[in-house]
Amino acid sequence: MAKANGINKKVLAKKDMNFFAEFTANAAKAARMLGYGVAVGVLVVFVVLTVIIAFFIRNQIIKGQINDLKALLASPDYASLEQDAVLLTEKLNDMTNYYFALTQMRKNVDRIDPAPTDLPDVIAKCIPSDSFVTDYTVTSSQLNMSGYTFTYYSPVDMVNMLNTYDVFTARPEIKTDRVDAESLAALEDLIDGTTVEAINNYYKFTISGALVSTFHISVTRYAEGEGANATSLGGIETIDVVAGNSYAISGINTYTYAGTTYYLTKITVDGELVEGGSFSVAQSNDEFTAVARDNSDIKFYYSATQAAPEG
Repeated sequence: MAKANGINKKVLAKKDMNFFAEFTANAAKAARMLGYGVAVGVLVVFVVLTVIIAFFIRNQIIKGQINDLKALLASPDYASLEQDAVLLTEKLNDMTNYYFALTQMRKNVDRIDPAPTDLPDVIAKCIPSDSFVTDYTVTSSQLNMSGYTFTYYSPVDMVNMLNTYDVFTARPEIKTDRVDAESLAALEDLIDGTTVEAINNYYKFTISGALVSTFHISVTRYAEGEGANATSLGGIETIDVVAGNSYAISGINTYTYAGTTYYLTKITVDGELVEGGSFSVAQSNDEFTAVARDNSDIKFYYSATQAAPEG
């Protein structure tokens, strides 16, 4: 009975020792895990605090910069900046108008190329015997005449005779069209009231040619406003072109003035609008082309807003 009791005590003591050893090992493991958790928590808190402090410092720096900028804008140098901008804009408009007026006067001076004073006498000497001139006009740079003839080639002969006096500086434009004799009752009155019945063919002719060697092409750009109002974008540009030669004005689709980009809306030549197809070709090529047949005024009109593409 005592042996049995002794064996039981040893077994119990061994179990107790195993329990305490396992408990101690678990407690040590738990202590280590807790230490790791605490270390990770401290690290996380440190990182969060570092980020918060960094943002706080950055925020303070930005606030300081904003305050410095506000102080700078409130300084005397910047207090009247907006008013100065308005005054400068008005001054720019005044200077633009003044420059436009100067270039307008320059254009008028450039266009003074007097025609020969003896031109009427020369014309009278060169009229063929089978032709007569009904009217003619002479400008500072152009001769235009019209009349009737009984021979189709007489206007060409007339031009050749005029060229012996060096009247035209470039090949003139000649148009000759046959007309119905019955519709020309007034024609018979022009020939001393004598009825001409033997000749059934009548031709009306027009001759237009340059009297000077150089034509002056004036180019002006405008910004379209409300209604018919338009503001000039700079002054008038004058291009000198040899009579009868072609010329081109490139880069017409956009124009930048005073920091603003404008977009082409229409073109006029001597007050006549450049219509549909011709305008589209000019836009496609970003270039306006023509032949110098007289002094011309070309005006490009622009808008600050680009038109939406068609279709």
